[in-house]
Amino acid sequence: MYKMLRIGAIAVAMVATTGCAVKGGWMGTDAERTYEQQLAAARLDEQLVHDRYWEIHRDGRIQVIADAEDYELFRQTGEIPLVVTRIGGGPNGETLRFGLTRKEAKTMAKIVGYKGSAQRLYEGDVEGDANDFYGEIHRDGRIYVFNDWADLQAYKQTHEAAYAVTRIGAGPERETVVFVLNKSSASTVPAQTIGNFKTIYALN
Repeated sequence: MYKMLRIGAIAVAMVATTGCAVKGGWMGTDAERTYEQQLAAARLDEQLVHDRYWEIHRDGRIQVIADAEDYELFRQTGEIPLVVTRIGGGPNGETLRFGLTRKEAKTMAKIVGYKGSAQRLYEGDVEGDANDFYGEIHRDGRIYVFNDWADLQAYKQTHEAAYAVTRIGAGPERETVVFVLNKSSASTVPAQTIGNFKTIYALN
């Protein structure tokens, strides 16, 4: 009788340690904690609007920012206030630097594996907002400006813009600015996108 009770106690201990394998059952302490963290991260991400994106290629670095205030600070100081760095993580060995908002940085400190909007957009975990997107890619002395996330992704694949409105010397540092379009919008001057660009850089 004692032997049977002992075997039963061992079985209970094993279930408590390993967790239940039945779907929807208890998964074990570590697994439950990870699941709750992932769920919390997903809920936070649902509250975010991924409508702004800047990607700056310069001096062997790729700076990625998804917050307008952080981009303005970057323009003024050349630095991102809060950042996640991936040395050698770029497609050609560049150092990647992903901007974080203060809220994202606090969340990252609490949730293992959490990524900010800039990193999630760059890595393709989320897409830019379909209704009010504005993005820029700075490379080779030009600023490529987008009002459609799909157009930005297509450009990143080829580094070419089949349809665009180009303004030579129109950037804040006299860069050439390329307002990227697509086949369906090629016949239309992107007035709103041009207006957004001028507002960001305080240009007439």
